[in-house]
Order: sequence, then C-alpha cells, then structure tokens
Amino acid sequence: MAALLAATAMVLCAAPTAFAAGLQLPPDNTYLNYAIDGDTLSIGAIRKTGDGRLVYCMEAGKKSTSDYGSSSIVDDSQAARNIAWLTDHYREHRDARTHAAIGILVHDHFDTNPAQWQRHYAQIRQEHPGLDARAAELWAEAEARVPTGISVTSDVVDGIRSGWVDVRVVNARGEAIAGIGYSLRIEGPAQFDASDGHAAGAVVTGTTDIRTIRHTWSATGKGEVKVHSSYENLRLERFDSNQDYIGFGRQDSVSNVGVAFRVRKDFTPTLATVTSSKIVDAGQPVADEVTSGTTGDDSHWPEGMEFVADGYYFDDIASDRLVDRMEPQAGESVEDFLARVERRGYTPAAWGKATFTGSGQQVTAHAKTKKGEPYRAPARGGIGTWVWAFDASKQSDKAKGYLLADTVTPFLDAAESNSNRAKVEVESNATEHSAQVGSHLSDTITVSGFPDDHGSFAGDETYGIGADQPLAQVSVWWSGDPNDPSNDDAFKPEGAQEPKEDANHRLVGTWDYPAVNGRIRVGAGSPDAHGEPVEIIAETHGWYVFVWKFAGDDRVMPAASRYDDKWEHTRVTEDEPCEPEEPCEPEEPCEPEEPCEPEEPSEPEEPCEPGEPGEPREPCEPEEPLPVTGVNVAAAFGIGVSALAVGSFMLAVIRRRSL
Repeated sequence: MAALLAATAMVLCAAPTAFAAGLQLPPDNTYLNYAIDGDTLSIGAIRKTGDGRLVYCMEAGKKSTSDYGSSSIVDDSQAARNIAWLTDHYREHRDARTHAAIGILVHDHFDTNPAQWQRHYAQIRQEHPGLDARAAELWAEAEARVPTGISVTSDVVDGIRSGWVDVRVVNARGEAIAGIGYSLRIEGPAQFDASDGHAAGAVVTGTTDIRTIRHTWSATGKGEVKVHSSYENLRLERFDSNQDYIGFGRQDSVSNVGVAFRVRKDFTPTLATVTSSKIVDAGQPVADEVTSGTTGDDSHWPEGMEFVADGYYFDDIASDRLVDRMEPQAGESVEDFLARVERRGYTPAAWGKATFTGSGQQVTAHAKTKKGEPYRAPARGGIGTWVWAFDASKQSDKAKGYLLADTVTPFLDAAESNSNRAKVEVESNATEHSAQVGSHLSDTITVSGFPDDHGSFAGDETYGIGADQPLAQVSVWWSGDPNDPSNDDAFKPEGAQEPKEDANHRLVGTWDYPAVNGRIRVGAGSPDAHGEPVEIIAETHGWYVFVWKFAGDDRVMPAASRYDDKWEHTRVTEDEPCEPEEPCEPEEPCEPEEPCEPEEPSEPEEPCEPGEPGEPREPCEPEEPLPVTGVNVAAAFGIGVSALAVGSFMLAVIRRRSL
C-alpha cells in the first residue's frame, strides 16, 4: 500500500509516502483519507519531526514531500497560539478524526489559497460528516486553555512597607486558566517575602491556578516600585517545502510591566466601615463595624500605639438625596470636611468611638446621643450614614507624631449607610357599628408615617435599598355562627392577628389601596387603588371586621390594624324592624246632646179662681220641669282618655321607626 501511495502524484496533503530526509512518516491514526479529482488525499498530521512533533500540511493543491529546506517561528497571534496548543496537546493522541479536525483548522487559518482549500473542504465534509463540528469543538477548547495575557494587581495591606501582588493568566475570554508557568520580578526598594518554598528576593516563579495567586512583598526603602511579569506561551513553527507544513514550535515567554507603586515611611492609618444592619426599624439602636488598617506610609502599625477614631452619624436623609455623596479632598481635615457636609444641609444626630492598637482590628461602635444615651432610629424613617475619622488633633501626644494628616471616610458611602424604616400609624372607624343583613358596610381609615415620596422610590442597588411597595391592603373578615344568630357573639373578634378561615371565620374580600399618608374610604362605592368601586354588603348575620395592613419594604416597617379593634367592628343582625299595626281609627266622640232649649217660662197661672160656690173648680195645669244646665262630665272624661291612648300609641310607633 505504501508503494502504491508513493507512486501516485497527489495534491493538498498527499497520503504519507516513504521516509525522506528531514521529516518522517507519522504514527497510525493521525489522518483521514478522501478522494478528489481521482486522487486519494489525506487531511491531518501527515508527517512528524525527528523529535516526534506532528506536522500538518497547510497548502491546498500542492504535492507533499518529506524534505524541507528551512523552518521559522510563525508570528505570534491568537490563531497561532491556539493551533500550537492543539498540536502540542494532542501529540500523543491516536484519533484520526481529532488530527483531521486540527488539519482543517490549519487550512482555515494559514492556507495561502483559500479558494482551493474550500473546494477540498467541501469534499472532506461530504466523506466525513461531523468533522467540521469536531474542528469547532477543538477551537473552543483551545480558546479556553490558551493564555492571551497576564493580570497583575497590587495593593498595600499593612502600611507602606508591605503589600501583595496578585497574578492570574487569562484566556481570550478573560477567564483565569491553570497550568501556565509565570514569573514576577520586582524592581525598586522592595522584595517578595519568603513563602511556599521561595526564598525572599526580587524574583518569584510559579504555575497558575484558576484562582488568583497572591505573593506578598515588603518595602526595603523609599521610592517607586515596578513589578515585571512574564508567562509561558506556545509558538508555532513553519517548515518550508514544496508543500509547507505547520506544527508545534517551542515554548516562549511573554513579558510586560504588571504594576507600579511608591513606598514611603510616613504612617497613615485607614478605616473601613460596614453598617451592622442595612435595615433598621424605628426605635432600634444603630451600630457600625469599624476596621482599622494602614496604607501608603508605613508597613506596620506602630507597636502598641493607640489611636482613637470618631464616628459621626447622620439621619433623616431623603431618598432623593443619595446623590449628595461627598469625598474628602486630599489633605482635608475632618473639621473642614464636616463643615463642608454641614453646608450641604447635614448635621450629625449621633456619635460613636472606636479605639485601635493595631491594623486589622474590628470594633462594633454604637451610636449615642450628646448625653451619652443610646441613640434610637427615628419613627419618621429616612437614610442614615456614618462618617469616621482619625483626627490627628485628638490623639495622644505620642500618637500625634505618627499622623501627618487626618483620615476621613466619605459622606454617604454605600457601605456605611443604612435605611431607617419609618413606623406607620393607622386609625380607622367603621361607618356602621350595627347593621342588618343586606346593609352596605364602609370604613374610613387614616394613615400617617409614610415618607412623603413613598411609592415613587425605585430603590438603589448601590446602597442596597429595595424599591417601595406601592400598595397596602384592606381586608374584610366575617365571623359568627352561620346556623344560629343567637350564637354569633361566641365568635366576637379577638386577638391582634387575623384569623384563619374556617366555618366560623371567612375572608369577605381584600382590596388594594395606595401605601401613602392620608384618609382612605373603603366601601360605599369608593374606588380602590385600581379605580374599581368597592361595595361591601353584609350578606349574613355576624361580625364584620375591617383590617388595614402593609407588608413593609426597605423604607417602612410592616404595619396593620388590630383584628380586635372595636372601632373596626360592625355587628350585623337579621332582625327587620316590625311594621306597626295600623292604629284603630278612634271613634268619633259622641256629640254631646244639645241641652234642651228651656221652654219659655209660662206665665204664672193665676191662682185658680175658686168657683162659684156650688160650682166645681178647673184643675191646674201641671208645672213644666226646669231645663238641665252645664255639660255631661262623664262623656267628656271618656273622650279625653280615648284621645290620650291614641296619642301614646302613635308616639311609640314613631319612636320605634326612628331607631
């Protein structure tokens, strides 16, 4: 088979033929064959160097031979680094598809005749489906594993005489990669500390990890310090022949100046603070975690030297004034800085102290009033913030010699600021405290204590304060005995918390209302926060309770009215007022009999004339009775009694209706 291949004239990457001077036949399974224009060709590693490095053809349409005239290192580029890494990393692999895929990448990035290569590539994809996908996988792997740069950062941690340098080697994605050799060389009045088997000196070497590697240093004098860095990089080699080849060349070093900084002898302490709680409720104490440090001037805190830091706490800062953050200016004293803050409209509400005898110590400082009493967060709420300072003028005479200037932290620094949550007050009164089934129920609720801009604050991610919750809720609960109105009082609302729903407790409904100060009308058709009219009808006998509640947010404490608040209760009964019987029409009082008209008094009769003697006398006319005078008293009394009874009855009916 080898003799047949050797006798056949082939283009692109000809199948390996017998050994010739310079390059050798590759091991098995390092290439794939394909046919084009009647020729059998190969794609992959078709030669190897005398020291075992695999090489790949890079020119489509040219005959391959085993000899070459010269070789050279390919100019550095991301593509050259990737392919150098792949050819080195997969040197010992014996997978023909992997090496064929590497061959595709070589032609993609270095073939001098792209049009000719694309014609061959089309045939390769046809005969070896999925090979292009394998090539893409390998390229992604190289991008993740090949270094493109070294990142070196430095900072001081214990004064100007010591600090650290962090080193990481990154890929094209900016991700730290492991296994890359690196070297750091410090120039200037400092040296690396002895650690991890390294002696103290100006040079330190190592191998990267996916985590940042830290090397500490100590100053040896005064002046500028530079840290030079280098890392190992793979280079690609080109072999010039009738058919040029590419393969791994060598490992090289890429150097640059990583960081530069100055060291001095003057001591300057630092303060790092973090508020103990980002959210503080009204009435709670306020504290700050204060940590001492050193920077810029010396490597060590003076042995046993005590320094006192003063804290100034400002409260009642509106959320729309977080933009008022202020940095102390270079060389500005704490007195001048606080005066500048005051001109902006802020004065301290509380004070704190923290004493340190070394770097890295942490003290929990509690805010106190001028009288020395514990400070409590105000019910009105607002943003609070600390300013801390080492005031040189307030230190001991001995300590003053180490401080050339005051150290002051910024005003409204995010780490030193917290939100004091406001306390909301709610008062309400149900419109009806007693009603009948079918009645419309309503409530008037008065809320105070919200910040004036509540509902409009969208939060501040930098300060760690969340957005306002714009809505509160009003719920109406029913309690009672659904089967026995006379037993409703056994379920009269008790306790501050809302009950759980069961046979004797039911949530009638919950509606949203703006979480702002002011008076809220609930029910009777008044709209809720969404503009929908709210009607609440007592559908059954029992107790009805209005409960206003707010879940709370980062600026306002949770709040709710009590379930057992009697001002919020309405007792509903099913008794309808009785319709009174129509009163009997009083009998017309009898008309008093007209007194008899007195008859005209008759003329007094003449006395009977005595008859003539012997004649009978005329009898006398009987006398008419005298007429009756005055009124019938019994009848009048009866009429009066009857009228009084009717009047009393009507008065009772009218009174009952008015109730």
